[in-house]
Parts: sequence; structure tokens; C-alpha cells
Amino acid sequence: MSEYQYYEFQTIDRPLNDKEREAISQLSSRVEPTATRAIFTYSYGDFRGNPQDILAKYFDAMYYVANWGTQQLMFRFPKSLIDIKQIQPYCIEDCISVSKIGNYVILDICFNIEEGFGWIEGGGELDEVIDLRNDILQQDYRLLYLVWLKAITLQDIDEAEYEPPVPPGLNKLSRSLTAFVELFGVNEYLLKVAAKSSNETISINDETWLETIAQLSRKECDRILLQLLKGEPNLAIQFKQKLSKRITSPPSKNKSARSILQLFKSAEQEEREDKQKQQQEAEAKRIEELKQFASQATQAWSDIERLLLVAQAKPYEDAVKLLVKLRDLAVYQNKQPEFQRRLNYIHEKYTRRVGLLRRLKNAGLHRQ
Repeated sequence: MSEYQYYEFQTIDRPLNDKEREAISQLSSRVEPTATRAIFTYSYGDFRGNPQDILAKYFDAMYYVANWGTQQLMFRFPKSLIDIKQIQPYCIEDCISVSKIGNYVILDICFNIEEGFGWIEGGGELDEVIDLRNDILQQDYRLLYLVWLKAITLQDIDEAEYEPPVPPGLNKLSRSLTAFVELFGVNEYLLKVAAKSSNETISINDETWLETIAQLSRKECDRILLQLLKGEPNLAIQFKQKLSKRITSPPSKNKSARSILQLFKSAEQEEREDKQKQQQEAEAKRIEELKQFASQATQAWSDIERLLLVAQAKPYEDAVKLLVKLRDLAVYQNKQPEFQRRLNYIHEKYTRRVGLLRRLKNAGLHRQ
């Protein structure tokens, strides 16, 4: 299997200028950067430079995937808008890290899957999850918890350790969070367990925002309007963070933190219950289909006789399918002896039909 690597970088806060696009062009002869995006693919060779440094210098988001099993998502944030202390509880070595580079904070999410991905082709994944950067800026840390959930399934971590703070809203994921769960393969049962300890998201109504804005001084309002006039990036985030500090939120009813072992055991129980439910639903569907088939049983035996007149593979297969349904119906109706008698007759009548007998044997339709 040949190697394959895919890198995609995107800007959010501002477009790249001509000088920056020229510098990025020097990284590969095949890249054609736009004002907001640069994509690098490799079937052999490797990326020139350090992806994290390139992100810190030019871009706001990066997605990387290699077919040997590495998958990475990185975001760049203005240092003034991020509280690293709130991110650190979710960090796990070799999976989730946060670091400072110049005036920026880099969140690095990276997983290595030992079995690899086989044949892959990158494209469009970053568009699906790029809004998660804004979630972090809004102090919505659901992504971080989802990353932590994925990491504990890959890393050898002490199962006695406790989970980090469970953010609100895990029971109702956004489109971007759902895309992340699917793209990075977060365990659905761990997620179900996590959601049970996640509070509802508390939204602030317009009236509260307006009351808080009214508390600002004329000088503060003028400064914000000047920043807006200049097109300062992330102004809405800055303004919202400023106002949020003045709003007294009701105390959250935090539930007791669970150990990793408790999470795993609860997830296993969720999986057992889910599979049991699926089996029950499948059995109910099968019984309903048998009830409907019961009125067709007489016709089915006639169809089998007609099909077996032709010594060909396709009629044999169709006849065996009908026989399997008739056997299941006989078990459900407790009429196995009658079915077995008619099946034995078929074995006796077509004793020289090797192809038919082989198919009957493979379907478990034995002579008794």
C-alpha cells in the first residue's frame, strides 16, 4: 500500500496577503494557495517545515490525515481570548495539547490508530469541523471533552483517574460536533454515558444582554464602535466575553466526577442494552414477517415444486430461500414435523441433484 498524506490549512480571522501566499507557495511546487486556504497532498515525500509553525504564522485551522493511521486537527487562537487553564484539564499526552507560540495559543488534537486507515482520500473534512474553533472561543468546551473521550480509548491511562469537567449540552450536539464524532470515531456508548451527566446549556436572553450593555460607559461604547469601524477580528467574541463577566449566572448543579473505569463499565452496559434492544426489535420484525408469510405458505410450496423442475443454479437458490422461510414459519407455528416430512420428500425425489443437495446442506436443511 502506497503512502498518502493530506494537509489542509484555512484562515478565518483574515485573508492571506500576496506576500504570505508567495511564502506558502515555496513549501511545495504543487500547492496553489488561495486567500483563505492551502492544501498539500503527498503520495511520497513529506511536508516541508513544521505544520504547527506554519499554522501559527499564517492560518487559524489545520486538518491532517495519513493512511498509516494519523489524524490531526489544530486550531490557532489569539492568546488574549483563550484561558489555557480551562483547557488543560482535558489534555492527555500525545493526544491533546495546548501551547503558546508568539501571540497565539495552539490547540493540537492528534490520534494515531495502529491498524491505519487503508485507502483514503482527504478533502472537505476541515469545512465540516472548522466552526469548532469558534465554539472554543465562546468557551464551549464540548469538543475538548469529546477529544478526551476518544483519547482514553487509545492511551494507556490509569482507570482510577477521574474525568475532566463535563460541559453542558453534550446531549444535543451541533452539526460540527456530530461531524467530529463521525470523523474521529468517538465511541457512541461513551458519548451516551457522558451526556447523562451533562447539564442543559443556559442561554442568556436579549433583555439581559441589553441591560448589561446599558451599564457600559460612553467611553467603553465609543472604543468598541471604533474597533468595529476598523474591522478588528473577533470583536464579537471580545465583547461577549467582556459582558459575560458582568452577568451573574445561576450556579450549575455539577454531578460527581466519574472515574475512567466507571465510564468504561457504564459504556459497556449501554452497548449491551442497545444490542439487546436491537435484537428484540429484529425478532419482533421477523415474527411479523412470518405472520404475513403464513398466508402465502401454500403458494410457496407450489413455487418450490415449480422451481425444482429446472435443474439450474438460480431456481435452486430461490427454492432454498423459500424453504428457509417455511422452516422458520414451522418453528414459529410449532409444526416442525410436517415441514420435515415435506423436506425429506424433496431430498428423496432429487437425490441425484448434487447442486441442490449442496445448497440444502449449506442452509441447514438436512434430511432426517
